[in-house]
Amino acid sequence: MIKRALYLFLLAAFVFSGITYSQLKLNVKVSASNLLRYGNGKENTITTSNTKEYFEELGDVRLFVNDFLFGVRYEYDAPIEFGTSVKGISRRFIEYKKEDFTVRAGNFYDLYERGLVLNAFENRGLGFNTQLDGLRLNFKRNWNKVQFNGTIMGGDLEYNDYLNPGRVEKYTIRSGNFSFSPLRLFTIGGSYLTATGNIPSGTISTDIKAELFEATLGFNYKSIDLYGTYANKKTITLPNTLFTQPLTPRGDGAFASLTFTRPSLGVTIDYKNYRFNLTTPNERSATNPTKTLPFQNPPTGVKEYTWTLLTRYPHITDFNDEVGFQVDAFYSPKDNLSLNLNLSLSSRHYDYVDSNPGILVKYERVDRTDNFIPSTNDAFSPYWEAYLEAEYYYKKNTKIKIAVARQSSVLYAIENPAASDKIRTVTIPLEIMHDFKKVYSVKLMAEQQWVYNSARTFNANEDLRKFSNHFFSLSISRSPDIIVNGNFEFSTDEEDASGKKKWASAEVTYKFSSANSISLFYGTERGGLKCSSGICRYVNPFNGFRLTVINNFN
Repeated sequence: MIKRALYLFLLAAFVFSGITYSQLKLNVKVSASNLLRYGNGKENTITTSNTKEYFEELGDVRLFVNDFLFGVRYEYDAPIEFGTSVKGISRRFIEYKKEDFTVRAGNFYDLYERGLVLNAFENRGLGFNTQLDGLRLNFKRNWNKVQFNGTIMGGDLEYNDYLNPGRVEKYTIRSGNFSFSPLRLFTIGGSYLTATGNIPSGTISTDIKAELFEATLGFNYKSIDLYGTYANKKTITLPNTLFTQPLTPRGDGAFASLTFTRPSLGVTIDYKNYRFNLTTPNERSATNPTKTLPFQNPPTGVKEYTWTLLTRYPHITDFNDEVGFQVDAFYSPKDNLSLNLNLSLSSRHYDYVDSNPGILVKYERVDRTDNFIPSTNDAFSPYWEAYLEAEYYYKKNTKIKIAVARQSSVLYAIENPAASDKIRTVTIPLEIMHDFKKVYSVKLMAEQQWVYNSARTFNANEDLRKFSNHFFSLSISRSPDIIVNGNFEFSTDEEDASGKKKWASAEVTYKFSSANSISLFYGTERGGLKCSSGICRYVNPFNGFRLTVINNFN
């Protein structure tokens, strides 16, 4: 009924604006965008080769009428590349904005503070979507030096598990958030969220009720910016055949950030301590009803790279159980030279032991007083990395960027520690870009990586656990309309999931204007684990053709 009313309201708005434009002097503006993606080829593994074809069409229209905004998205997936296919209206909303108030009915996303309580967003490239359907009200006002920003909202969320699209979690959410700055130096804030949900696990579903509280504090003075937030979560499950007694665990999480800036220098230190669902190793599961909820996505506390090989072995942040820090420093000794240093370390909070050796396993936590500090002990599944980058401009038309990175990760196997998955990498990427004749640009990328992967175990030869990856890319562009790009990658890995050692591809992009383009891709892609903002999925190797058309009309 609500959906039908929204559709009628949107249609009436279009008709009304056309009829009364000259009489009421309406300020009407329309914008539209369209995305078409098509792919056809093969997904390859060591043992199989399956046909892969997808077709995605997304059309967005927005109508601005004075203080109103009407929006609708039509989606046609036949099928979608990743996620759940949709054929029909996948987004619609009405928004009214007047002075300090904004009211929105329909679909929306939202972010409270740094996402410990609520961070609803879409990552279509990974098939992840936590879109809400309901009502959102926001009030924002400044009284001289005093600032206030408050939001209340209520809505429903149907979360299609992006790793298992047939599995759907349903939530009804009510929440509020505010930030208040009584003085220019200080900002205080808070959030409250309550959610009832249904979480399936196999053929059994568990009903839950969750409450989350959050308090934040910010301080800003000259070159120092300090921010801290703490969130507490309580979950209550209703009894069923899977959990005959109610579960009532509490979890919490904290994030802090300190930034210091001076001319040509900047240093940021991030600290995370996520304990939203501390469980024994045999209880860790994506279907655990007391887990971190899908709309909780706090900062990962690790650097996200644009280099190809540095994204091959990303860290999968565990928001249920992870503690760590990150230091990121930027220094520019000259106008044409900048340096970037990044250091990070993360781990679980505790080690566990089997207190009942034998047939029935019973794990108990090994307490430690310094659990607020990450550990490098293998039993804590540690991850650490060090990254140093230099970017140098030779004259004005040539840029050289080079980096060196060291990454180390352990996925601890408590049942058999010798079988723990250990990965260590050393990566050296290089980028050279040169502009000439004012309209032409050439970019060359060369990345080298040396890997040790203990998962390469079914061969007795220890040397097979060591291999190297090599990636090369050449891009030539003519401003403002043509980009031609070619990629080539090869590896000495004998056990790559694709069953190959070489991958090559080419892509051509033509821009009709700054907002309209068409891209053609053909070749092979290696695939692997892809991560963004703490969301990770495995992407199968691909061999085939892709077409992408982007249009924007304003």
